[in-house]
Amino acid sequence: MATHDYVLANQDGASFRSDLNNALAAVVSNNSSSTEPSTTYAYQWWADTNTGLLKIRNSADSAWVTVGTLASANLGLLTSTSAASTYLALAGGTVTGALNIGTAGSLVFEGATANDFETTLAVTDPTADRTLTLPDATSTLAGLAITQSFTKAQRGTITSFSSSSGTATPDFAAANNFSITLSENTSLANPSNLTAGQSGVIFITQDSTARTLSFGSYWDFSGGNPPTISTGSGAVDALAYAVRTTTSIHATLLTNFS
Repeated sequence: MATHDYVLANQDGASFRSDLNNALAAVVSNNSSSTEPSTTYAYQWWADTNTGLLKIRNSADSAWVTVGTLASANLGLLTSTSAASTYLALAGGTVTGALNIGTAGSLVFEGATANDFETTLAVTDPTADRTLTLPDATSTLAGLAITQSFTKAQRGTITSFSSSSGTATPDFAAANNFSITLSENTSLANPSNLTAGQSGVIFITQDSTARTLSFGSYWDFSGGNPPTISTGSGAVDALAYAVRTTTSIHATLLTNFS
């Protein structure tokens, strides 16, 4: 490690040689030292061994600009896999391939104000490959734990299910809205994956034969009396529901929409 003021004074031969060797040692070691050189120049390098950072003097010779970390590959700078000399600038740039953030990494956004408050984009440790697709639109992302007003229509897919051996069991983790066409006398069983607060509609369509529909113990109706579905060929009923608890679904049957 060496620093030098790069001024070679008039002196005897041996002293001059020693002074010159010290200057060259400072050059080849990037002025490595735990303290900054006492004499500085514009665009001068300094390997700061106290912080482990490589720095360069700015054009005004008024401050040091950090370039990277001495002990890290590529000085800790992001490089292209196809061209190691291509660096992503601090002020921005284009990444043409996948950007992989390590197990301890995350994206942190400072925002418009440089202060102690940031927004961190983090992920739950994935158990399989996942893909999040951003819409082709200018918008504000919705959040689970904040009050929000949607300014466009929100639509829930209608998911079909069917009966097997006289029993039909909807999976409430699959959708909010469902449809079933009866092909036999059917018991609408207690759904799987109930969560309090879910609501939706189940559209029930008769086939050409008048089928009956009974209900599992979780289905609760006004007055405690399960309704009777429409029996006409092709008749459509709508069972509107809201999950009150994991064992209680409040429901109302709206009949004969055919």
